[in-house]
Amino acid sequence: MSKFFYNARKKLRAKLKERPTCVHKKCADFPTGVKAILTDLFIVLQLALLALLYALCAYVFPVFFYISIGLTVLAGAYVLICERDSQSKASWLFLFLLSFGCGYIVYLLANVNVCYGYNKRKYSQIFERSRMYRGGFVLGDVSHAVAEDCEYIYNAGGYIPYTGTDIKYFSDARKLFDNLCARLEEAKEFVFLEYFIVAEGVLLERLIDVLARKVAEGVEVRFLYDDVGSQIVLTRETKKRIKKAGIKFKVFERLFSPFYFGLNYRDHRKIIVIDGKTGYVGGCNIADECTNQRRMEGLWKDAGLRIDGCAVDGLTITFLRQWEFSVNEKADFGKYINRAEPTSNSSTVVPYAGGPEIDEPLCRGVYYNMISAARDKLYIMTPYLIPDSDLFAQLIAKIKSGCDVRIVLPAVPDYAYIYRVTRYNAEKLMAAGAKIYYMRGTFVHSKVMLTENSVAVGSVNMDMRAFYLEFDNGIYTDDKAVMEDVQADFEKVFETNDEQKPVKHNAISTLVTSILRVVSPLM
Repeated sequence: MSKFFYNARKKLRAKLKERPTCVHKKCADFPTGVKAILTDLFIVLQLALLALLYALCAYVFPVFFYISIGLTVLAGAYVLICERDSQSKASWLFLFLLSFGCGYIVYLLANVNVCYGYNKRKYSQIFERSRMYRGGFVLGDVSHAVAEDCEYIYNAGGYIPYTGTDIKYFSDARKLFDNLCARLEEAKEFVFLEYFIVAEGVLLERLIDVLARKVAEGVEVRFLYDDVGSQIVLTRETKKRIKKAGIKFKVFERLFSPFYFGLNYRDHRKIIVIDGKTGYVGGCNIADECTNQRRMEGLWKDAGLRIDGCAVDGLTITFLRQWEFSVNEKADFGKYINRAEPTSNSSTVVPYAGGPEIDEPLCRGVYYNMISAARDKLYIMTPYLIPDSDLFAQLIAKIKSGCDVRIVLPAVPDYAYIYRVTRYNAEKLMAAGAKIYYMRGTFVHSKVMLTENSVAVGSVNMDMRAFYLEFDNGIYTDDKAVMEDVQADFEKVFETNDEQKPVKHNAISTLVTSILRVVSPLM
């Protein structure tokens, strides 16, 4: 028996030596799912603390319990009459039933107008001050579907369409970052970076090295990161080292809140701007698993875009707005725009961004309109498939209208309970006639939607959190060359992975999934 364990341990050590490791031992040894587990545990502890405080108050002041019951009933009535998706309403009412009178407290803490009202007013001032720099709405000779999408993006968020911009699609995150690092070497004046996750590792060290040299050459470097996304995976020592190199390294919304709502309204965007002439967007975070230099959830599949030309101004303005909000210093928008020479490309390019700073769920609207306008094909690549009820119904209608709907999902999950809901929704769409592909041995992190009219690539997951609670961004374009590249990426996935067939689930599995689906808008 001892020989068996000896051989098993020997094989395990050999496999560990083969795995790509990070520069920092802390990062290399960090367990795969610990961040997700700690986040979930943090939420459970918060809710337990809230329930304990509520029970204590109800015990000491019995009348408090009856007042809470009344307030919960009023909150439930408000949820029913407000303009909210029906699935979201069901989730909140389910929470109220389980909360024994304290659900209204959670609802108030999570309500954007209550806990984010001051920030929305602050954003509106920034938007008003930067409005003059965005340019006018001018649209060239485009299809009816593209014209409608551009009109929506402009009216909902104020983002204008550009021409004179070259675009390149990257189906592999490692190639994107290789291209980025080479372009950073050419930076002359400024570099802006905005990311949800900045994690210790080979990729971050590579970026720090080139950015530090650029700062020494006189290039201004601003780096904005999200406090929740980078919790645990970014050490205080590394933060100090980045700042010591002369990089303006600032945090978006430090997590001071002791309650769950502090995990909402996070900056999930991925933006890089170089000299106002080149920009990058996509789903890739600054983390070694994104480039497969460190294995977490199997292989990692991600995608992004590089743009060169006039449309970079759209990314620059979006970054500077977020920077001004986070750092509380007025941004000189005029200093950083109109830097790029227009290219000969006449395709329409619209950099857009959505979040709780505007009333309209813009990123959801982009997806909804693209789905509605699709006639021949609708290809989607996403890590999560948890749309609201209206968007889900639109997908069903599109499938039944004869449109070729194909969805690429991960075969390897990161959050098991979210993945269960994703597969449940995929089964429903499959039953309606959609073609579903689980990318074998891979965690799909790409956020891509392609129709015969246009393509959208960015940081926007197809779930309720991305639509209503996060700051996200993307690029919408009708560039034919990019659409062909995206099509080729999808075709490669279709060729190397089998189309799934519906499977039968037992009663317990169906019950668990149904409950998770009810609460999915709160995930």
